[in-house]
Amino acid sequence: MSATWSTPKKGGGPNGVKAHFSLSSAGLPSVSEETTRLVGGAASDDPNAAAPASAKPAAGRREGTPEENASFLSRVFFSYCNALVKLGFKRPLEHDDLWNVSEEDEAAAVSGRFQAALAATADPVKHPQGVVWRAMWRVFGNSFIYTAAIKVIHDIIMFASPWLLERLLHHMGAGGSRGGSFGIAVAILGVALAENFTVNWYFHVLFRMSLHLKISLIDMLYDKSLRITSAVKSDMGAGTIANLQSNDAAKLWSLVLYLHVVWNGPFQILCVMFLLVRIMHWAPSMAGLAVTIVIIPLTTLLGKALAKSRREQIKFTDARVKLCSEVITGIKAIKLYAWEGPYVDRIMDLRDNELRQIRKTQALSMFNTAMFMSGPVLVGLAAFGTFAGMGYNLTAAVAFPALALFNLLRFPIIMLPSQIMSLIQARVGLQRIQKFMEADEMSHSAPGYTSVPNPPAHGSTSSFANGSAGAGSSLGGPGGSMSYSAAPLSIRDGTFAWDGSGEPVLRDVTLEVPRGQLVMVVGQVGSGKSSLLAALLGEMNRRGGSVRVMGSVAYTAQDPWIQNTTLRKNVLMGTDFDQDAYLATLQSCALVSDLEQLPAGDQSEIGEKGINLSGGQKHRVALARATYAAADIYLLDDPLSAVDAHVGRHLFEECICGLLEDRTRLLVTHQLQYLPAADLVVVMDAGRIQHVGTYDELVARGVDFHQFVAAEDSEQPEEEADEDGGKEKKTAAAAAAEAVPSPAKPEPAALPAPAAPSAAADTPSPPPLPTPPPIYVRSDTIASLVTAVAAKAAEPGTPNSGGANTPTKPARFGGGSLRRLGSSMRRSAANGSSGRLVDVEREAAEDYAAARTKLVDTMAKKEKDGKIVKVEERAKGRVERSVYSAYLSAWSPYYILPIAVVFFSLSERGLQVLQNFTLSNWSNATARSVAENKPAHNGTYLSLYFTLGLVSIGLQLCRSALLIYGSIRASRLLARKLLDKVVRLPMSFFDSQPTGRLLNRFTKDTEALDINVSGAVNSALTTAVTAALSVVVVVVVTPLAVVIFLPLTFIYYRVQQLYIASSRELKRLDSLAFSPIFQHFGETLGGLMTIRAFRKQDQFLDKNRTNLNYSNQAYWPMQVVNRWLSVRLEMMGAVVVFSAAVTVAVIFPKNAGLAGLAITSALNLTGIMNWMVRQTTELEVSMNSVERMIEYNRYDEEAPAVVEGNRAPRGWPKEGAISVKDLVVRYRPELDPVLRGLSFEVSGRDKVGVCGRTGCGKSTLMMTLYRLVEPCGGSITIDGVDICAIGLYDLRSKLSLVPQDPVIFSGSVRSNLDPFGEARGDSDMWEALRRAGMDETVRSYDKGLDSEIKEGGANMSVGQRQLLCMARALLRASRILVLDEATSNVDNGTDSLIQRTIRNAFKDCTVLTIAHRLHTIVDSDKILVLDNGQLAEYGSPASLLRNPASHFRSLVEETMRGGGVTGDVVASVFNAATAEGAGGGGGGGVAALPPVVVAGN
Repeated sequence: MSATWSTPKKGGGPNGVKAHFSLSSAGLPSVSEETTRLVGGAASDDPNAAAPASAKPAAGRREGTPEENASFLSRVFFSYCNALVKLGFKRPLEHDDLWNVSEEDEAAAVSGRFQAALAATADPVKHPQGVVWRAMWRVFGNSFIYTAAIKVIHDIIMFASPWLLERLLHHMGAGGSRGGSFGIAVAILGVALAENFTVNWYFHVLFRMSLHLKISLIDMLYDKSLRITSAVKSDMGAGTIANLQSNDAAKLWSLVLYLHVVWNGPFQILCVMFLLVRIMHWAPSMAGLAVTIVIIPLTTLLGKALAKSRREQIKFTDARVKLCSEVITGIKAIKLYAWEGPYVDRIMDLRDNELRQIRKTQALSMFNTAMFMSGPVLVGLAAFGTFAGMGYNLTAAVAFPALALFNLLRFPIIMLPSQIMSLIQARVGLQRIQKFMEADEMSHSAPGYTSVPNPPAHGSTSSFANGSAGAGSSLGGPGGSMSYSAAPLSIRDGTFAWDGSGEPVLRDVTLEVPRGQLVMVVGQVGSGKSSLLAALLGEMNRRGGSVRVMGSVAYTAQDPWIQNTTLRKNVLMGTDFDQDAYLATLQSCALVSDLEQLPAGDQSEIGEKGINLSGGQKHRVALARATYAAADIYLLDDPLSAVDAHVGRHLFEECICGLLEDRTRLLVTHQLQYLPAADLVVVMDAGRIQHVGTYDELVARGVDFHQFVAAEDSEQPEEEADEDGGKEKKTAAAAAAEAVPSPAKPEPAALPAPAAPSAAADTPSPPPLPTPPPIYVRSDTIASLVTAVAAKAAEPGTPNSGGANTPTKPARFGGGSLRRLGSSMRRSAANGSSGRLVDVEREAAEDYAAARTKLVDTMAKKEKDGKIVKVEERAKGRVERSVYSAYLSAWSPYYILPIAVVFFSLSERGLQVLQNFTLSNWSNATARSVAENKPAHNGTYLSLYFTLGLVSIGLQLCRSALLIYGSIRASRLLARKLLDKVVRLPMSFFDSQPTGRLLNRFTKDTEALDINVSGAVNSALTTAVTAALSVVVVVVVTPLAVVIFLPLTFIYYRVQQLYIASSRELKRLDSLAFSPIFQHFGETLGGLMTIRAFRKQDQFLDKNRTNLNYSNQAYWPMQVVNRWLSVRLEMMGAVVVFSAAVTVAVIFPKNAGLAGLAITSALNLTGIMNWMVRQTTELEVSMNSVERMIEYNRYDEEAPAVVEGNRAPRGWPKEGAISVKDLVVRYRPELDPVLRGLSFEVSGRDKVGVCGRTGCGKSTLMMTLYRLVEPCGGSITIDGVDICAIGLYDLRSKLSLVPQDPVIFSGSVRSNLDPFGEARGDSDMWEALRRAGMDETVRSYDKGLDSEIKEGGANMSVGQRQLLCMARALLRASRILVLDEATSNVDNGTDSLIQRTIRNAFKDCTVLTIAHRLHTIVDSDKILVLDNGQLAEYGSPASLLRNPASHFRSLVEETMRGGGVTGDVVASVFNAATAEGAGGGGGGGVAALPPVVVAGN
């Protein structure tokens, strides 16, 4: 077997043709053999595939929707819905059952038209982004005018109905023929049908306009959010920006549905008054109009009071939701600190304030509803009272047409004021949106900032130097142009701030990063390292100087941004799947072992914000995303901070200095052991670059890198220098092949050089470290390989040859090592030395091929569902009676209040029916009196009419009061139960639930419970009682109507069942499909910097449009099904009115009074039946919120907070002694144990370091100590008390913790240190801050301890947040302290300060430190090493280091191989321990490199 360099692969990229190392000639698996075995493929890796394929029809073969293919009659009757409605009746609808989005409703087409209109309204000076309202009018103005015309036609038809009723009653009163009566009845039927078709077509067009406006606004706001500056985002806050989409824009797209009421309401009122004057004369009509005029301002005032009350309510709601959000986000910390009880009380205090305001709001709302329902009654009282008082005779032909007209007044009276209020609110929302649209934008082509992702080829760089790249292409001073090949990254005299008015964060920064070099940026916490990267990305406000970025950029943030999708999609980030490149990326980013642990390998879904990944895994996924992007320039913000030492070294060697070897890399780091490998080191302090140069140059200049570590920790191993005194170090490849000469500059993965054999012989030394097996090289292959590499090195376009095409993807699995080996061979060839080379066939090719094959097999076997985030469950079918029971029983004991509400509702509607009967008898008595020439008894009837009307209004108000009281009580009780339940659920529950979904229970569902559910109960009850009593009236007056009602009831019931089944599921699907729009928006805002760095804005905009289409697939059928129902119910209503008219006027003629009563009741029934079906459906959908709020009741809780019979002793723990015996822990019953029979003892006040490889069980041990995971075997005792026997509060409140991911709550420094006022005074807090190294930072704030901290600690660096958590632990002063890699995000100077604090402040405490970086635990009293969940070894560091077979010793050796200051700290301890064991001093503590033996020599 011989490994050869295969035919070059074409790449399109800066490095052009890529040398591709082939293993096929060696008989190893080829790519084609494995491709079919790899799970998934390119087709499934598009992150835009958030929605199923049904949301996006196949290109070129678009299938029309039923609506597009429907005939004219089908469109009129909405019959094209029949299939969907029937399917919904047979079984619960799924999203795949829904139609595709029609061509005219496609998000891309709709938003494209709107963006074009917006651009047309742009004014370069005043409104450079366009004027939103003008764009809305340009796009939707014609449709709005068209619907206005339809509305006018509808109103004219609508007013014909009372006029025809008047004609019919006149005809009957005059003793007209039955044929005439039948003709008028037919006319009434025709008018009702015409009104039905016009009103439904009107709403159909309006809902489509609303849909298009929704698409346009959401797309516009999303597109703008991709362009805003970081300062705008920070000032406004992600929540406020998201609110523009969910609240302000929603007001605009909802407004258009009833905006015509603003002009149509007055028009209808005038028409009604005109018709009333005809019937009742001027004075009674004016009396009615006067009451109407009084009611309208009254409802307007009510509307204003309601709006003000809601604004106040929103403040309380926002405060509660914000606190709920922080509690859910930081639930792990809250559990660890045992803060559940106080936080629940704090939330409920806010909830009580909110409910008090809601009670006020609901009272106003119910009064508003009472005005709506009693408006016609009051107008009728005024009109009929005046009419009778003036001596007119009240006949049926006057009374019942007038009553029908009064009912028509109800809609404009209530809707006109509310629409005026909605218009005002929409105007405010529009102003907020316009202000956001005019906010500052980030630009990659602003003057002084040049960013060219695909620069011209090497030979064309002069075009940039000559200024053809546009403004800012030169670097700012005279002759300051810089060719791309020389400095792809450069800043000249740059001064930067985060916003236009703030203090500069970076000052006078000048930096050039030559092409292909590794530049490391170091400095203390807050020195401006991350800001430097932000400045290069164009994210900061540039006050002066110039920035130039020539080439595509990949970026990893200090707080990695992870998408809520599969691991593979996170890595690909929308690019095509290339198996070789993908596998090479996984290997170089140390993700191979993680794939074996994840349930579905790389197809496992990553939870929101990477909730199911550790800090180190998040950094590695982010690094893999950057690596796979194959960019020219890499800006890496501290990706090595949260990983184990050996993983960090792997990332540095295999990825940063391996696969990315020939790329331009700017690495911010606190890991100083890697500095010698950098081409340049940049030292920052207080926002300025203090030093730039190679590591050796800076050391020679006297730069003290030990300022970042403690003086006592800075001892260097004796073997640091080469035997000739030089500082040069070898790459891993060079070390493996000693014959290859060392390069002129320090190389990646620097290793301390072994001492010369003679020196070793003359100097006493500790026992030698185990020598790695020799690596053999066949001498007969060396010459051919070197020749081949030399030839490749000379070709243009090979790495480091200066080509400037698009980068290719990472070459292959294990490519980091192979490329570093290739670099060594190229240098060897260039220097004319053949040297000795590693046998790549055996050691590299076969090993990596085997590992690659294993990885592919692992991924292929992971076929089970890897979704950590379970698909949100949606209720299917009817809401269970138990849900109604749970809600109504929360109103009051024994259902007293619900029964009382039903009683009052029946009484109120019954009195109104009696009122109408009184009117009928009054008109009949008047007719008889006129016929007999007797005076009419107007006073008696008028008094009775007034009394019944006023009592019914009083009963309505009583019912409303009971409803408010009951619903508020239910809201408080159910919300409290939910909150109590959620904080008591185990952590495993939160790991599988996205924050957004949990927050929905406390926001959307709680709001629905507070407002919608009680309203839905009220409306459903009112419509049901009204409909039932209207049927009773018709049947009492005309018993024959039963014959017509029976078949109609069957049809009605059938239509109702079809509609409710389908509509209920469509509403649920719409709710579920609407959430991803906001979730994607929030996720985008969180990762804005990363998205823009990768230039993925268009991809994410497309995904937003895909989400819109997916949502509209459910939204639009829901609106069409509403129209389907409306057409059918209105037709049935028309038949009912026609039947009643024919029965009382033709078949069995009744007196005009009873005829009027029956026909008026039938007319009323038409609208009420329609509303009753909708309100019943609305009630079911609203009850879904109750269903979701009680669904968590079935989950098991954690152990009790307090076990009354077994409380911990007072002052426990006193010593802090921990005893673990035969501990077995598993996360779920069906999974294998994570800890297996673990036993050890920790003495009181001992300092114990816990270490081991990733996945060994370190964090699980900590979680078990806190009982976040309950043991399934064995025991843990603290000072003799079994921790499983006491309550969780008693346990957790006695322990202190500094977590790996610091959790900071919004508020002040004081509230974060001592949220519940338990500290003795400010002096204790300042002392805790001083010990944690944060006192100076806090003193620099304006208000000291009371200075504001934003949500999540957004105004602090990650390191500062961790130091604040340390101060919190110091203030708690517990006997046991657990540190979970507590210093991973701080510089080494701060780290050493914290280590001193731990040694001094916690000297009387037991300290358990879970470490990834061994220098933090090498001075511990004991070291606990875990391996695969078992105790590998336990003892003092010295005893373990003296044991050549020790696991701990092997981990220490790996850290020492990393070199640098951190390696030195560990090496000094290692040398001391091994020297002591050997009985003497001497060096030689660093592991020897494997000797290279050339076979055949």
